[in-house]
Amino acid sequence: MAGDNMNDKVLEEITVGLSEAEKNDLENMIKAFRKQQASAPATSASASASGEVHKQFVSMSENLAKFGDILLKFDTKIKLLHKILSLSDKKNHIMNQRIDAIIEMLKEQKILSEK
Repeated sequence: MAGDNMNDKVLEEITVGLSEAEKNDLENMIKAFRKQQASAPATSASASASGEVHKQFVSMSENLAKFGDILLKFDTKIKLLHKILSLSDKKNHIMNQRIDAIIEMLKEQKILSEK
């Protein structure tokens, strides 16, 4: 049983997904890219960069914002999967304890013989 507590502590120390600070940074970055995209036509007229470079920049910004959204959704799903697996492991542990208790009770009543 002492080993089980150690395993529980190790499992609790495992960090799954993005931290809140990383998540906030990513959301802020996505907002900044989208804000920049909205104001891009106004600044593009006065910019000295060629139209092709500007189009590539806008395309890359759009893709980065999309990938950021995908990453945030993936992070949420990974955290949910971790929670499900953690609860399943706890359930299995409890069920094993119950089965062991039943086996011990049957052995004590000599209904089940030790082999």
